[in-house]
Amino acid sequence: MKWVLFFALVIGAAVAILFTVFPEWDLAITGLFWDASHRYFPLAGTGWARTARSLANYIPWAIALPAFAALALKVIFPRRRMFMPARAAVLLALTMALGPGLVVNGILKQEWGRPRPVHVDDFGGKAEFRPWYATDGTCPGNCSFVSGEGALGFWLVAPASLLPPGPLRAVALVGAVAFGAAAGGLRITFGGHFFTDVVFSGVLVVLIVVLVRLWLYDRRGAPSDAVVELAIGRVALKLQKGARALWRRACAALRRRLTRAGR
Repeated sequence: MKWVLFFALVIGAAVAILFTVFPEWDLAITGLFWDASHRYFPLAGTGWARTARSLANYIPWAIALPAFAALALKVIFPRRRMFMPARAAVLLALTMALGPGLVVNGILKQEWGRPRPVHVDDFGGKAEFRPWYATDGTCPGNCSFVSGEGALGFWLVAPASLLPPGPLRAVALVGAVAFGAAAGGLRITFGGHFFTDVVFSGVLVVLIVVLVRLWLYDRRGAPSDAVVELAIGRVALKLQKGARALWRRACAALRRRLTRAGR
């Protein structure tokens, strides 16, 4: 994973510097897919591209779903064994929730203000183009920076990292990065995102995956699956105990109100 983080940071730094000095490069890259004579993005209307976009969204969630299910079942049945390794479940669920979920869609896309290519005047919209580092755009929400679908595709680095060290893991990691680049690249051809939106979505997600892996696997004194599963079970028992206490209080309060109403 160290080499994945290294390349992500190097690429991110290079893109940040180059596209700060030459922000118009974002417009130039998007312009490659813009039909100026008909004023539209041709690829956005093709059936195969729309199908590919849908698959790029479904595949990561299909892989993450078992992890969320394993954690949910452990919370409901805290004394039962999880059907998948606890650390793997936490890694997949937590990185999906933090990366494509909270950081990308919950914070950046809502607060950055960068208009999407289809909304800027260069490509038929009314908004002014803003470089990647500017947060003062006119987009009110669900904005261009960073790419949500790119982040979802790059998230596949997380399950790829769970393979045993060796050539297979290396191939899987390269494939995950290629998948994210393809998913984000498709959004560029649709006019949905700029090049920098996709690159920085990948850098952010890879960084989150590496940090969570460091906490769960790659540091000295990292917990075992048994320790993590035991901790989840203990938290679940406390949650259930608290929920039962709240339920009893709510029932008691309701009985008191009914008693007063019947007097």
